[in-house]
Amino acid sequence: MKGVPVRSFVAALVILSLGALPALAGPPVPDPGAPGPFLAGHTSFVLSDPGRSGAPDFEFRPIPVEVWYPVDAADVTGATPEAVYPLDILYGYAPDTVSSDWEKYGIDRAWQEPPPSAGRPFPLVVFSPGWGAPAWWHMSVGTRLASHGFVVAVMYHYGDWWWAWEPFDHLAVASWNRPRDASFVLTDLLAKNEGGSGHLLSGTIRPDEVAASGWSLGGYASMTLAAGDDSVCDTLYGYFPEDPPAWTCSPSAADPRIRAIVPLDGSNQVLHFDELARVEVPALGIGEEWTELALDPPFASWQARQHAAFSGRPAYRADVFDTNHQSFSDACESLGVLEDKGIISAEEAAFLRSVLCDGYLPSGEAHRLTTKYMIAFLKTNLSGEPGYQNVLTPGYALTREPAVEFFVTEKRSPASIFDDWPPDFIYFMHQPGSEQARARKDPPSPLRIPRATQKR
Repeated sequence: MKGVPVRSFVAALVILSLGALPALAGPPVPDPGAPGPFLAGHTSFVLSDPGRSGAPDFEFRPIPVEVWYPVDAADVTGATPEAVYPLDILYGYAPDTVSSDWEKYGIDRAWQEPPPSAGRPFPLVVFSPGWGAPAWWHMSVGTRLASHGFVVAVMYHYGDWWWAWEPFDHLAVASWNRPRDASFVLTDLLAKNEGGSGHLLSGTIRPDEVAASGWSLGGYASMTLAAGDDSVCDTLYGYFPEDPPAWTCSPSAADPRIRAIVPLDGSNQVLHFDELARVEVPALGIGEEWTELALDPPFASWQARQHAAFSGRPAYRADVFDTNHQSFSDACESLGVLEDKGIISAEEAAFLRSVLCDGYLPSGEAHRLTTKYMIAFLKTNLSGEPGYQNVLTPGYALTREPAVEFFVTEKRSPASIFDDWPPDFIYFMHQPGSEQARARKDPPSPLRIPRATQKR
C-alpha cells in the first residue's frame, strides 16, 4: 500500500497488548466493521424553515432530509418495498433511484418505511454533507449505522448547486446555513419522536443521545454545533470575487443537544483554533493520512489541527491511508448509478472515476473503516455501551487495521488554546512513533474549501 511507513518492530511489540485487549465485561458485541444485527429502514421528507428565505424558488428555506433507522428482520417481507432515493427531491427533474440501484456498487440494502425495530428508542446522528454534495452521497453511513442501532438523518443544503438549476450561494452563506439546518432538522425529529405524533419515527429516538457528524464543510457544521462560531465571514474572504454578505458576520450558536461529534475530513479551517478549543464533547475526527495531505503543504496539519485544539475527552484522530477527500463520501458509487440512469455518459463516468477513485483505497474499504470507527466511538461515548472501547486504541489499528493510524488525546499546554501565543501547535505525524511536526494554529492565508467535483 503506497505511503504506509515502516512500523517499528519494537513499538509494535509494546502496542500489541493494547490492540489485543478483550472486550469489556458483557456479551460479545456485533462486529462494527460488518453489517449489524438490524436491517435498515428509510424515509425522506422536505422541511421548511419559516425563519429563513428560500429565494429564488421557495418562500421559505427548504431542508430535504433522508433518514435511515433500525428495523427487525421479522418486519420485512417480500412485499416490503425497497428504499426509494430521490436524486432531486426539491425539483423532481432527475429520476428517483432505489436501493438495488446502489447495492450493485456496494451500498447496503435498505427498505422503504417498514416499522422501526421493537428495540427502539435509539441514538440519533445528524449528518451534514460537504459543500455541493447531495444527501445520497452518504448512504454508506446511513445504512451501516442504522444496522447497528442508530437513527441517521442526512440533510441536503439548499443553495449548494448540486444540480445546474439550483441557486449557488456564497461559501459564507453555505457555511452560515449549515449548522442552522442541522439544528432545525434535530428539532423537527425530536417533535416527530414525541408520543402521539403519529409519525413513522415516533418513539425511535433517545433525545439525550444525539451526535453530529458531517463530511468536509459538513464536518465544519458538526464542530460548530458543538462549539459555536463567532463569525463565518472572518475566515472566508477571498473564496469568491464578492465579499461575504455582511449578515454572515454574525455568530452561530452551539447546540447543547449535541453530545458527541464525528467530522469526516472536516473543514476545520473555517474555525479559529480557539473556537475549535470550545469543543468540549467527545470527538472523533476521521480523515486523510498525513503523508497524503503533505503533498499540499498548507493541508499537512489539517486533521491534527482540530485534534490538538479539541478540549473534550476523549478526543481521537483516525488517519486512513491511501484516501483522498472523496473517499469519505459515496462519490465513486454514484458514478455508476448516474451512468446507469443516463445522467452522465460512460466517458464522463470513466474520466471522473480516474480523477476521484482510481489509485486510492477502494471506496468500499474506506467506507468500512469509516463506519467501523464511527460505530465503535458512538457506541462507547454516546450510548455508553461496553465492548467497543478496545477498537479505540492505537494498538488495535496497528495489529488489526493497518490502513488506519489512531491517535488518542494529545498533550498540550493549557495556554495553547489562545490564537496569539504560542502561535504554533505540535502534533505527532505517525502512530506509533515519536516523530513530531509543528504547524500554525491559524494559517496566515486561507485554506481552500473542497467542493464536490462530480459533474451534474
